[in-house]
This record gives sequence, C-alpha cells and structure tokens, in this order.
Amino acid sequence: MAEQQPPLVDWMNLPAGAEETSLWAGLHDAQIVSIRSNLLERTITLHLESDHLLEFHNLPLDMQFLLRLDGVQSARVVQHAGWPGEFSVSAGVSPEEQSRLIADYQSKCREESVSWGDLEGALTTECKQVLDIADASLATSSNNSVALRINGLLNYTEYRELFLRAERLTLVRGDGQDLGIAGLLKMGEVYWDAFAKRKNGDPSGSPPAT
Repeated sequence: MAEQQPPLVDWMNLPAGAEETSLWAGLHDAQIVSIRSNLLERTITLHLESDHLLEFHNLPLDMQFLLRLDGVQSARVVQHAGWPGEFSVSAGVSPEEQSRLIADYQSKCREESVSWGDLEGALTTECKQVLDIADASLATSSNNSVALRINGLLNYTEYRELFLRAERLTLVRGDGQDLGIAGLLKMGEVYWDAFAKRKNGDPSGSPPAT
C-alpha cells in the first residue's frame, strides 16, 4: 500500500472542520479518462475506469465510474518542476536512506500552476490519453461540502495534482446504479485484500464466482 503522506499545508480550500478520508483503496491504479465541466451548471464530472476492479468483481470491462461534483467552487491543477541540481541514489543504501534522499530531492522541486482547461483537453479516450491515479483523498465537512485531492501521472509521464472543492459529490456506475464513495472503497478493499492473499499463496484470494 502507498506510503502515508502528511496533508499538504497549502491545501487552502478545505471546508472548515473537514475530516479527511483516504480513497487509495478505491482509486489507486484507476484512470481518469475524461473530464466534463459545465461552468453554467457549476458541475465537473470525472469519468473513471478501473480494469482491475471490474474484472475482479465480474463487471463489464467497458463500464465507467462517474464521479460528479455539484456546486463546484474551486478547480485547480498543479505540476512539479524538477530541481535541476545533481541527484542520485547510490547502490547498496538502506531503504530508509533511500527514502530520505528522495524526500530531500522532492522538497527542492517547485509547484507550478496549470490551466484546468488544458488538463481537460489533454485527456482523450480516443487517443488513450489518461491520468493514472496514484492516490486520492476526500475531505467532507459537517454541511456535506467536499474537497477532493487526486494525484497521479498524466499519460504515464507527467505528475499532476488535482484539487477540487464543491457543495456535493456523487458517484454512480456507468449503468446508472448508485455506488457512492463507500461502495467504491468497499470494492477496492475486497480487491486489495484478495490481492495480498494471492501474493502470499492463499487460494482464498481468488475472485468471486460469477
């Protein structure tokens, strides 16, 4: 499972009193294949695909998950410009030292803003241009407003972080069935639990029967 990272100190758009929930189990290795925005209606819909969850749960492999934000108040995306100084990790260093060196390098990188419209335009299903999700978190406040943070690789090469704030979030399957964040997380938790069992040679980690 991905190493836990502290919340970003510059995540300025969190709703007051928000509680943060990791979405790693449901969204790790999923892909954002397209984004649809409507400024007039104040909506953004992320079209998600997750081949491993669909295959494991015996769902149609062309099914998408539609994550919709209503009453969108903020939508921004950033990239990180690498530090141009010398950096290397010597062979034989301990995992702890390797992690320290990488963290030190990453601390010298610069965060830069990117146009949200450019991100939407870069994601095209036809050309298989996607954002491969590494991790995601959701913060929900007492009035049900939400802040969503997603990070991953654009077209498997360029790191991006997405930050969204909205009045409401819903998640449905492509066939119209309501799923919700809890349902997606459950699907992911079952998959990753089975994945760990299979990795350890436990036959109980097989996918459920059709």
